[in-house]
Amino acid sequence: MFWRRKRSVRDFQEEIQAHLELEAEALTQEGLSEREARLAAKKAFGNVLGAEERFYEKNRLRWLDELSQDLRHGLRMMRKAPGFTAAVVATLALGMGANTAIFSLIDAVLLRSLPVQAPEQLVFLAAAGPKGRGPAPPYPCFERFRTQTNSYAGMAAFTNTDVGIRFEGPIEQVDAARVSGDYFRVLGVKPAAGRLLTPEDGKLDPPVAVISYDFWQRRFGGSPSAIGHTFKWDGVMGGRLFTIVGVTAPEFRGLLPGRTDDLTIPIAVNDDMLKDASSWWFSAVARLKPGVNPEVARQETDRIFQTFMDEFPVPDEVRRNNFHHMELAPASQGLDELRRRFSKPLWALMTVVGLVLLIACANITNLLLARSAQRAREFALRVAIGAGRGRLFRQLLTETGLLFAVGAAAGLLVASWAVRGLTSFFAGGARPIQLEVHWDWRVLGFTVGASLLASLLFGAAPMLHALRSDPNSAMKDGGRSTMSRGGGRLGQFLVAFQVALSLILLVGATLFLRTLQNLHQQDMGFNVSRVALVGVHLPHDSYPEAENRTALWDRLLPEVRSLPGVEAAALSSMTPLDGNGRGVGFDAPGFQSESREAHSIGLITTSESYFQTLGITLLRGRDFTDRDRAGTPYVGLINESARKHFFGDKDPIGTDVVMNKRTLRIVGVVADVKQEDLRLAPRRFLYISIRQPMDMGARQTLSVRTAGDPEAVLPAVLARLRGLGPDVHILRSGTLARQMDEGLIQERLISALATAFGLLALVLSAVGLYGVLSYSVARKTPEIGIRMALGAVPGQVAWSILRRTMVVIALGLAVGIPVSVLVSHAAESMLFGVTPADGLSQLIAAALLGLVAVAAGYFPARRAGRVDPLTALRHE
Repeated sequence: MFWRRKRSVRDFQEEIQAHLELEAEALTQEGLSEREARLAAKKAFGNVLGAEERFYEKNRLRWLDELSQDLRHGLRMMRKAPGFTAAVVATLALGMGANTAIFSLIDAVLLRSLPVQAPEQLVFLAAAGPKGRGPAPPYPCFERFRTQTNSYAGMAAFTNTDVGIRFEGPIEQVDAARVSGDYFRVLGVKPAAGRLLTPEDGKLDPPVAVISYDFWQRRFGGSPSAIGHTFKWDGVMGGRLFTIVGVTAPEFRGLLPGRTDDLTIPIAVNDDMLKDASSWWFSAVARLKPGVNPEVARQETDRIFQTFMDEFPVPDEVRRNNFHHMELAPASQGLDELRRRFSKPLWALMTVVGLVLLIACANITNLLLARSAQRAREFALRVAIGAGRGRLFRQLLTETGLLFAVGAAAGLLVASWAVRGLTSFFAGGARPIQLEVHWDWRVLGFTVGASLLASLLFGAAPMLHALRSDPNSAMKDGGRSTMSRGGGRLGQFLVAFQVALSLILLVGATLFLRTLQNLHQQDMGFNVSRVALVGVHLPHDSYPEAENRTALWDRLLPEVRSLPGVEAAALSSMTPLDGNGRGVGFDAPGFQSESREAHSIGLITTSESYFQTLGITLLRGRDFTDRDRAGTPYVGLINESARKHFFGDKDPIGTDVVMNKRTLRIVGVVADVKQEDLRLAPRRFLYISIRQPMDMGARQTLSVRTAGDPEAVLPAVLARLRGLGPDVHILRSGTLARQMDEGLIQERLISALATAFGLLALVLSAVGLYGVLSYSVARKTPEIGIRMALGAVPGQVAWSILRRTMVVIALGLAVGIPVSVLVSHAAESMLFGVTPADGLSQLIAAALLGLVAVAAGYFPARRAGRVDPLTALRHE
C-alpha cells in the first residue's frame, strides 16, 4: 500500500518536470536563452515543493504519518536512554504483572463461566431456610420435579466423592461424580471420544462409566483403547466391575470449580439411596426453557416441594430453619464453594496490587518529570521554530504510551511467572485446588485497559508540565528554574503519596501476618508438632467384614509403635483440621431441649492413645483400651464443651447416654479441640472406639508422634503399612503441621502476597525518594557550591536535604495512618486476634517505612555535603 503511494509521488514529480521542460522549450523557441527559459517556466509554475507537499498530503492520511513518525522517534528515544527505559519498563512490569496475575486468579475463581452450552440458562435447585442454602431434596422429590414441572428443558442430579478404583494393578484414588442419566445432555457437554452417559445406562449390568480428558491422557496416554477398558469400584459399590464408554470434552471438568471429576458413573447404580425419602445427599442442576422467568420456575418447584414435605415430615425446627422453601441459584459458574472461600482474599489482594500499581506509576511520573526537564531546551527550540504545542503533546503522548505498552508486555511475562507459582500454591497438599488459569479476552482487556489508563493519568502530568514551561527560561538555563519551582513540588508530592500508599500496604501486611501468627499460637487443644499422618483405606474386596478390618488395626498399631523414633501412634476417623466432619444425635439423662440442634454432637472414631498422640488433655476418667471392642459394653468419651452443654456441673463419668439409638457409657472427658476451624470456638464432640464402630470404618488416619522430625519417620511407617496385608491402600501422607497449613490456605495466601507486595511498595517508594532527591541535588549543585563557597558547613548542607526528606516522609505518614485504619476496617472479617486500628501494627509499619525512607534520603544528602565548591562553580 505504501509503495504505491511513493510511486504516485514520483509520477507527480516526473509530470511536473515534463511540464517545466515543455514550457522551457516553448520559451526557447520564442528567443529566450535556455537558462532564462528554465527560470521563466519555474516562475510561471509557482512553488514546486509546495505543489508536491499538497499532492502528498492529499493522497495520504496525515495522522497516520505523524503517528508513524512519533513511534519511530519514540523508539529512538528509548534506545538513546537505555537506563531510563529500563527503569520505567521494570517498574511498570512489576506493577502490571502483579495486577494481571491477581486478576487472572479472580477470573479463574470468580468470573469465568462453565464451558457448557448456554451456561446462563442453568440453575441449581436447593432447599433453603434462614440458616442458608442446602442440598437438593431427597431423590423421590427430585423425580417429582423432573416429571411434574413445565419450566425446565431438563434437570439432573449429581454428587461428588473420592473413591478407590482398580484396573489391573493396585488401587488408585480418583475424584468421581455420580450423576443421573440426563446430566451431560442438560449441560450440553460433548464427548472427546466414545459416548457420554444416558438415562438408559442406569439399568445396565455391568454398569458403565465416563472418564475425564485429563484422566484419559494421564492414565491411558490418550489411547482409543481406553474405551471398553474395565475397572472395579471399591466401597459402597461392593467391588463392582465398570466399563469405560467415553471421555468428556477437554474443557469440561465438572460442576465444582477447582476440582476435576476423573470418573463419572450413573447415580442409579446404587438404587437403594434413590428410594430413601429422608436422605439429603446430592445436588441438582436444571436448564430453564428459553424465556421462562426464574421466579415462575421457583414457585412451580416450591409447590411440589411443599407437598412432598407434608407427606414426609421432618421436625418443625429443621423444616423452618433448613428446608423452608426451594431456591434457584445461578449455576453458570458452577457450585460456589471455591468462590465463598476465596472471594474476600482475592478482592483484598486486588486492592493491594492496585495500590502497588499506583506507587509504580507515581515512580514513573517522577522519572518522566526528570526526563522532561532534561529535554526542556529541546522543546523550547521546537516551539521557537514554529512547532505547535498540540503536536508536541501528541508526540510525547505517543512516546509515553510506547513506554507503557512495552512495560505492559513485560508485565505479562511477570504475570505468567507469578501465575505458575500461584497455581502451584493452590495445587499443593492433600486436597489440591486445580485452577485452570488462561488468558482470555477479560484478562488481556484488563491489562490493555490498565496500561492505557495509567499512561493517560500518570504520563499526562509530566508532558503538560514540560509544554507549559517558558521557552525563554528553558533556552537560558535548560529548565532548571522551571523544574525547581513546579516539577520539584510535584515530585515531592508524589513521593509523599508513595509513602502514604506504602504505609497502607505495610500496615495491612503486618495485620495479616499477625493474624496468621495468632492462629498458629492460640490454644488449639492439641499439639501440632512432631506428628506424622497417613491416610489408610482397606478395600471392600479384601476386607469385607468389620472383623477383618479390626484384626488388621490390631496388628498395625503395635508394629508402628515399635518403630525407632516413634513415641505414640493411634488411628482415628478424622484428625484436627482435615476438612471432615460428622454429626449424630445425642441424648443425655436430664437434658431437655426442643431444639434438634441442641441434641447434636460431632462424632470421631478413635483407637487407644489417640489423645496422647495428638497431645489432647484427658481431664477425667480413662482413655480407650484394646479391650473396648465388639461384644463388650459400648463406651465413649466427650469433650469439655459437650460436658458443659449436656451435663452442666454434674460428673458424666459412668452415665449412660443414647447416640443414634445406640446406648453407650461415658468413661472420660477430654479438653476441647479446634477440630474444624481455628477461627471458631470448639464444638461438642463424642469419641467412640474404633473396635466398636458404627459403620464400615474402612478409612482411617494413622497419627504417629515422633521423637524428632516426622518426615524422617514416615518412610518406615509407610513400608510397615504396605507389608501388613493385601491391598492396604495409602491415601496420603504428611504431617499435622502441614495439614494445619493447608487449612489456613486463605490466611497463608493473603499474608504471603500482602507481605511481598508491601515490601515491593517499600522498595519502590525508597527508590522514588532516592531518585527525586538525587535529581534535586544534581540540579542544585551550582547553588550548593555557592553556599559552601560563602562558608556553609557540609553538615548543614546535608541536613537541609535530609530535613526536606523527613518533612516529605512525615507528610506521607500523617496521611497514611488514618487512611490505613479506614482501609483495614474493610478487611476486618479476615483478621484474628487483632483489630484494624491496632497500634502496634501501625507502629511497626511506620517505623520500618521511616527507617528505609531516611536511609534512601541519607545518601543524596551526604553527596550534597561533599560537593566541591570549585567544581560546582566551574560547572555553573
